This record gives sequence, structure tokens and C-alpha cells, in this order.
Amino acid sequence: MDNQPGTVDELTTLYRDTIVKHAVSPTGFEVDIDATHSNEVFNPLCGDRIEMLLRIVGENIESIAFRGEACAICMASASLLCENLAGTQVAEFDAAHAWLAGSFTAETSGPDRETLKPLLGVKAFPSRVKCALLPWEAAEKAIRAE
Repeated sequence: MDNQPGTVDELTTLYRDTIVKHAVSPTGFEVDIDATHSNEVFNPLCGDRIEMLLRIVGENIESIAFRGEACAICMASASLLCENLAGTQVAEFDAAHAWLAGSFTAETSGPDRETLKPLLGVKAFPSRVKCALLPWEAAEKAIRAE
């Protein structure tokens, strides 16, 4: 059987390669961005602790960074968040967060989030979904805190 684009094997490889790449060399990790918003969350089930830092001016997320100690999935998710949402509007973060969270439980509609799809490989491991969503939850809380 040959590997057609979109096969389970291809998605598994993309997931594994993306997680490794972003866990080993994460975008935004321990970068000083002169944050205006921050929030730290902790997952007592696995020990992940991550703080998301955002520089927000008006409705524009100028930059995003993070720090903490977490598993490869959590680190990769935070890295992808930093890589894909810096320089966007808060509404774009909200849409991406809703798409990702919804994708773990059901099919979602809306714009395709191709750059975040590698995180969906976690869907095969329900106990690890929280790891993938933890940075997004921290960023959400940071954005909503006044």
C-alpha cells in the first residue's frame, strides 16, 4: 500500500516530526517581549507548568512568548501558538483556540488551520489532549485578565 497524502501514516509522521521540531527548538521560549499580559497554568496530572506572555496593544497581539517546564506536546503546542498567532488580532486567537479545542472532540467548521493540524495527532491519546491545550488556556486567561 503506498502512502497517499492525508493517510493515517502521513498524519502520524507529520505529528511526530512537528512535535519533535517544536519541542527541541521552540519558537518564543524564554524570549523577552515586554509582556502586557501573562498567565501561568499547571496541570497536576502530569506536572506541566507553563506561563504564556503576550504583548497586546489594542486588539493586536504584537508578540507571544512562554516559559516553563512541560512535556514535548505542551512545549510544541506553545511554540506553534507563538509562531502562528503573533502579529494577529485577539479575534484570530479566539478563532484558532476554538477550532483547536473543538477539533479534539468533534469536527469543526471555519477556516482551515493547516499549521495547527499536527497537534491533532494528540487526538489518538485522549489523556494528552490537556497537554496540547494548556498553553492555549493560559493565553486565553492572560488575554481576558484586566
